[in-house]
Order: sequence, then C-alpha cells, then structure tokens
Amino acid sequence: MADSPFISIIICTYNRAEYLRDSLNSLLNTPAAASLFEVLIIDNNSTDHTKTVTEETIASFPNKSIRYVRETAQGLSHARNRGIKEAQASILLFLDDDITANPHFIPAWLSFFDEHPEAAGGGGKIHVQFDDPRPPWMSHFLMPLLGYHDLGNSVKKYPPGKYPFGGNMAFRRKVFDQYGGFNTELGRKGKHLMASEEKEFYRRLQGKEDIYYVPRAFLHHRVNKKRLTRGYIKKQALGLGKSIAMQLQEASKAEKIYQLGNEFFKSIATVLLCVGYSLVLQFSKASMLIKFRRWIWRGYAEYTANHKSAS
Repeated sequence: MADSPFISIIICTYNRAEYLRDSLNSLLNTPAAASLFEVLIIDNNSTDHTKTVTEETIASFPNKSIRYVRETAQGLSHARNRGIKEAQASILLFLDDDITANPHFIPAWLSFFDEHPEAAGGGGKIHVQFDDPRPPWMSHFLMPLLGYHDLGNSVKKYPPGKYPFGGNMAFRRKVFDQYGGFNTELGRKGKHLMASEEKEFYRRLQGKEDIYYVPRAFLHHRVNKKRLTRGYIKKQALGLGKSIAMQLQEASKAEKIYQLGNEFFKSIATVLLCVGYSLVLQFSKASMLIKFRRWIWRGYAEYTANHKSAS
C-alpha cells in the first residue's frame, strides 16, 4: 500500500506495564517522521494494566501510529509471530518492553536499511541499565543473559557464531515469507525461561542472507533486582540447556557433534575464567560462572532424559 509505513516496531510484552510506558515514551520522542513507522504492542496475556498504559500512550501521541493487539497463545515466539502477521511495513523491528532508546534510535534503523539494500536484517547494540545495584557475582561474561550485545562501533556482517539479540533486531518481511517465523517450542513462555529461538531462527538464514551488526541502532536494556538473583540466573541457565537439547533432537549427527563440542569448549573456557577471577580474589564471580555452566548441562541432561523416557 502506498501509505504503508517503512518500518513496523513490534514490542511483545508480558506484565511489565510501567516499564512498557517508559519504553514507549523514549521510543516515540523521535525526530523520525510519523508516517515512516508504526508501533505494535503485542500483549501476551498480561494481567496488569498493560492495555491501559497503551491507551494512555496512544492519547499522548495522537500523531503516531500505535496499535494494541492481544495474543492469547502464551509464549514470546507466539507473540512475535503475531506481530509479523499484524505488521504493515516491509521492515520489522523487534524490541523488548523494558528498553530505553535515544531520539535517534529509529532514524538509525531507517538509515541502515536505506543505505544497505542488500541486507536481509540486522542487530543493534545493547547495553545494560541497572535499575538496582549490580551484584558482586555478576561478571562481564554473564552480561549477555541481561541482553548485553556490543560488537564494537563499526557496521559489519555478523561473524560465525554471532547473531542479533532479540531485544533489538530487525528483518525484511521477505525473510519471514521465505524462512518462516520463530519456533514456538522455544523462547519464553510466561514465567518459563526457555531460550534460543533467535539463534534457531538465525541459523536458518546463516550463509544464505546478509545480516549486519548495526551499532548506531543503540539502546539500553533495563534490569531490576528481580533479574539480579541467583535463582533467576539458574532458571535462565536451565532453560538454555533445555532449549539446546530441544534443537538437537532434529539435528544431523554433524550438527550435534558441533553443538556439543562448542558447549564443551565453553565449559573449558569457563574453568580458565574462574582461575583468572580467583587469582584476583573475585571468588563470587568465579563461583557463579561455574554454577551457570553446570546448570546449563543439568537442563540439557534433564530434557534429554525426559525425552528418552517419553519415547
């Protein structure tokens, strides 16, 4: 359609109404022309006042295209796929509901796709904004669990083993038309912290499409004390291990060897990092890294054992 926006911004949300309010305010205070983008709020069965926040935001920004959609199938992948279905633009940008964007964030994405017609998609830079004190055991190597994603300050194609993070990634619609949407067996479902849906999606594109790292599309991911507990990190690690096991069910023998070899290499690297932290007396960081890797393997083993007994 001639009056369709250039980019659809898809924000999937679940029970984070006040974070969503702040995210929308930071995002919508932009010099980008209102006709160039739309914002879709995909409410994945929130029980708080998410709908009210969206309605208030629509009233506060009457010149912006903002739509509210409720997706009843629980799970982040379901919500993202609903966003793909509802979006009207040729570029689809996925954001978390707890981000802080600067005024030039949307223009940065618009410029990137205008300047790189060959790009099928991209991932933006993400730093972490701690709303509560960072615990002493939270090392730099666990920061990706909180959404941290920084590959430098230059635009470049993603190297092997790297891929966009879901809190700030964009793709041309044709990518979903050709490769399908996000795997609904993976990804978060309410309070269940499964993972790897982005990695699984990207692997379908790897070697076939040009996906770029876009540092100018920079935002902060907000993290509060609920995500800064050992229990929360444990749930994430167990979910990650289960997600890895799920993906390997249908993988070829070569893929299984590669993935398990990669996880084994990470375990060795974790031990070396722990030695380094111990030498500088940062024992809490060393201990958490070991626990984190052990929890991943535990999640993998539990899923594998349950799957074997079920079959």
